[in-house]
Parts: sequence; C-alpha cells; structure tokens
Amino acid sequence: MQQNENQMTPQQHAQHIAQLIQQAVQECQADLQRVSEPKAQVVFEGVVEILDRAIKVLNDYSSGKEPVLYAPSYERRPLAEETEQKAPPTVTEFAVDVDSSEPPPRLHTELPKE
Repeated sequence: MQQNENQMTPQQHAQHIAQLIQQAVQECQADLQRVSEPKAQVVFEGVVEILDRAIKVLNDYSSGKEPVLYAPSYERRPLAEETEQKAPPTVTEFAVDVDSSEPPPRLHTELPKE
C-alpha cells in the first residue's frame, strides 16, 4: 500500500479491499483447475460469484455509483413486525413426548423390527 492507511479516503479503502478480494478470486479460479472433487469445485465457483459481487459493490462505491447491497435471487421471508401479530407458540407445541426413564431408540442402531 503506497499511502498511509490513515490518509486514505473511503473510496481508496474500497479500491484496496476490492484488489485484495480480486486476489482471492484469482486463487479460487486457479483452485478450480487444481481440484477434481465436484463438491469442492461447486464451493469454489460459489465463492467466486460471491466475491465478484463484493468487488462490484466496492467498485460502484469507489466510482460514486449507488451500490446495490441487497438483491437476493430468492423471495425474502417477511420479518415478524411486517406480518400480522400472532400469539407465540406454547411450550407444548415444541415438547417432545419422551420420558427420561424411557429414552427414544437410536434411529441408526435400534430400528424396530417388523
């Protein structure tokens, strides 16, 4: 970093962070070529997409554009205060019908025999 970080403008900080994130993107893209496990490749591809979005937001901020911070591709669930007020659930709705003297069977080892 050429300038003292205390003397940088917020836009310069954003540019610096975008450069650091770009290095991480390049490393993930290189790792995509290095690994053969499909799950790892999916993870790295997802990380690249997320980091590319972060770089775009930082670049938009640096250039004076209004960054869009929240643009989900899924439908957002409404917050509690946005919905009609309902009575909170009672304890019995979550109670498990198990007695400490007779714990439930372990599903993977003690399945009932038919």
